[in-house]
Amino acid sequence: MDNGLRTFVFQASLDPVVTSLRSEVLAAEPQRGDGASDLSALDAENVAQRYVKSALASSELPNFTVTEVNGQTSEFKSLGVENIPFTNTKTVKLRQYYRKIPVYGSLITVELEQDNELVSLNSALGDPVNVDAIASISPSQAIQVVREAAGYGKQHLDAMPRLNYYYDRDAHRWRLVYIIEDVLKLDTDNVKEAHPLPEVMDYVINAHSGELISELPRTQTVNEETFTDTEKDGLGKTRQISGSQQEGVKFLRNQVNNVHTHDFEFSDSRFQSSRLPGKYVQNPPAPWDGGAISAHANSEEVVRFLKNVLMRNGLDNQGGKIVSSVNCLFSGESVGREWRNAARFRGQMIYGQRMVGGQLVSYAVALDVVAHELLHGLTENTARLEYQFESGALNESYSDIFGIIISNFNESNIDKWNWQMGEDLSNTGIPLRDLSNPRSHSQPDHMRNYLHTTIDNDNGGVHTNSGIHNKAAFNILTAKDSNSNYLFDAISVTRMFYLALSQDLSRTSGFSDSRRAIEKWARSLFRNDPSQNEKLQAIAKAFDDVGIN
Repeated sequence: MDNGLRTFVFQASLDPVVTSLRSEVLAAEPQRGDGASDLSALDAENVAQRYVKSALASSELPNFTVTEVNGQTSEFKSLGVENIPFTNTKTVKLRQYYRKIPVYGSLITVELEQDNELVSLNSALGDPVNVDAIASISPSQAIQVVREAAGYGKQHLDAMPRLNYYYDRDAHRWRLVYIIEDVLKLDTDNVKEAHPLPEVMDYVINAHSGELISELPRTQTVNEETFTDTEKDGLGKTRQISGSQQEGVKFLRNQVNNVHTHDFEFSDSRFQSSRLPGKYVQNPPAPWDGGAISAHANSEEVVRFLKNVLMRNGLDNQGGKIVSSVNCLFSGESVGREWRNAARFRGQMIYGQRMVGGQLVSYAVALDVVAHELLHGLTENTARLEYQFESGALNESYSDIFGIIISNFNESNIDKWNWQMGEDLSNTGIPLRDLSNPRSHSQPDHMRNYLHTTIDNDNGGVHTNSGIHNKAAFNILTAKDSNSNYLFDAISVTRMFYLALSQDLSRTSGFSDSRRAIEKWARSLFRNDPSQNEKLQAIAKAFDDVGIN
């Protein structure tokens, strides 16, 4: 995949050069009074910066380099430190800058032991040579271009343009651009689908010519008395829900897990978006809305999974709200009260509904679909993978993988897992996918069959080509040892993929970047496991078998 970035991965346990890197890092630190130096006494971000500087200068790592651009060397700014409880390590992530301007999609992830010894280094770096770093148009001019492109006309657009070096794939060159994020597209002239999704875009504007270079889709197809009840959901299943209660009225408002479920009362999510999320679902009046029970219970399951398996505090890792609205329509294109879709829109989930046997059934009934859409929120808060072409297919695949694992998590026997996505929503227009057999739903399962298509066709095939990476995940989950026992458990696989997504992937990452990151984290997760080599070989084979190098 051509994203203009050069990749490099370094595992300290596999390369003796780490000794010289450590010596150089310590040499830059004044010795203590007893004549000793101690990495553990240093700030992790400082140590990471020093490791990167030493590695770039090392003749023993010739593939880890950056080019001087217009007489300027790269700077690397820290994005923060994160503790990784599964491996008892920590990561420092760094963004590449030239002349105070970030390089779009760039990332260095430095993994450290708790005492700041180097574990691994993974990078994707760019060389924006021959690019004038002085913009020729103003931020307000860039906003005007976006207003016209997004159909705002004379309406106000509250946005903040930010300069970036951006790799133009069509022209195969770097450019200086303004990027304006999370713009709701209002132009409805080209809306032809009966049940369209909301379009939220990142706009990329040439900072010299004012030309619109790209539209990057962001939409994915997400003090009170308390109570805990069991109620029937939209499929007639008995589910446990928790909420709050005031003066005898119960609300689907779980303050502990920060899960909030609303009724949009068949309003239009596009033309009446200012009214979102709608009113809280409440009882009385009885009975509960079954679709709302599904949305609430499924969201609570996802939050518990994030907390118990990934040790993550919600989608944003800060306990932010999980907001859902049921009974949604969209774009005025819905037929009657049907909108056969669901989406993560403006930081919350909106669920449509379909008519079955004369009754409306919510798209919130399927746990795998709810988990899939909500976990797009995890991607938004971590790698923020572009929703187009291979990066978009990877975005879809990660949500598929997490959705399947969450929906099967209570089944300990992998032989009994259901690998199909959205089987509860058959004949609704949502593409059904099968991780075990992508071809059964018109998806490729090998890179030789990768569908090269245009942005107008499913954002470059995001729901199609995701099958390749999905099949690799299936291969890992079902890999067996020499005694025909499963090599991996669901928790370990979830953590491998989660760490790859949250720590090593960036906006323009592709399938090969994902493989490199997963293999890197497997070495950390299984470093004290006697079967580490067998597991690493199984992971390599899983990707080899689908042509991901």
